[in-house]
Amino acid sequence: MSESDPLFRISSAEANQWWRESTPAGAILNKLIILFILVPIALVLKSFYALSFAIFALMVPYGLLVRHLAVRAVRDHLQKHPEEREQFEQAGIIS
Repeated sequence: MSESDPLFRISSAEANQWWRESTPAGAILNKLIILFILVPIALVLKSFYALSFAIFALMVPYGLLVRHLAVRAVRDHLQKHPEEREQFEQAGIIS
């Protein structure tokens, strides 16, 4: 299975949930999104409005990056363990 395998489509939301639940890296990267909420609040309280806005604005690109990494993690996992493809289909991660 290559990255351009047209035989299945990966749901980024479901892939992200699987990645978050099955790997430490996925769990940590998903929990870091909370910092994009808490840090700007703390910066506003310290009157660093522009920096607060800049960090808050990076939340969406970070979320997209995490989902992209989750899809790549699913592809890599399926490449190493093709026997689990049916489980991923039943879970709705791939179709």
